[in-house]
Amino acid sequence: MADRRGELARSLAMDLLEPCDAVLARVWLVAPGDLCATCPMRPECPDPSRCLHLVASAGVNTRVDGPFRRFPIGARRVGQVASTRQRFLATDDLPASGLAEPAWLEAHGVRSFAALPLAHGDELLGVLALFSRRTMSEAEAQTVEVAARHASHALAAIRTSSDIPTPTKRSRRRTGDVAQDDVASADLRTLAEIERAAIERVLAHTGGRVSGPRGAARILGIKPTTLASRMLKLGVRRKAHLPPR
Repeated sequence: MADRRGELARSLAMDLLEPCDAVLARVWLVAPGDLCATCPMRPECPDPSRCLHLVASAGVNTRVDGPFRRFPIGARRVGQVASTRQRFLATDDLPASGLAEPAWLEAHGVRSFAALPLAHGDELLGVLALFSRRTMSEAEAQTVEVAARHASHALAAIRTSSDIPTPTKRSRRRTGDVAQDDVASADLRTLAEIERAAIERVLAHTGGRVSGPRGAARILGIKPTTLASRMLKLGVRRKAHLPPR
């Protein structure tokens, strides 16, 4: 189960790099506390029984064993997002925010930071965070939030399927004519599908218009060239969304 959750977390982080123009995307998942004796944030930890474990890092740093490999739930910005289950978006005065070293932010041209909870129902699963080279718009933050919700459902599906006792875990346990493993697989759709659906909805709203004041790129908060690139990669056809004549 841990490997499948880690794979999904890495997919989430990597899939968000290009559309969000992110220099770094990371995912922490909730797990029992295990490095308390050596954790640099131990003095800030209100509950050592569990914490956030860094399981995925994409972009300029792919290591998951650095100083932020563990985050106490409730400590600092990432931990606060976990405890409050509320999205956090910072676009002003990042060097003074304490989110990262000012020199690192300047070197990579970071202009915004976003952190979102990964939760399923009342259960906290983890936190997604990313540093972007552009000022993220509210529309773009909402798109990332959709991706986070989708990933949360998939993470919960992995856990549920792993709870099926052996050998029935891999048996053809059915819901109607669909095997249980197939149901779990259906929940593990790629995040690219979520992005494609979001782009298609916006294109339908703009009548296929990509650029301009009322174009899809403006609504999504990204450059027209970036949107065009994502459409090509995702196979989104602009003509399919033009209004009938």
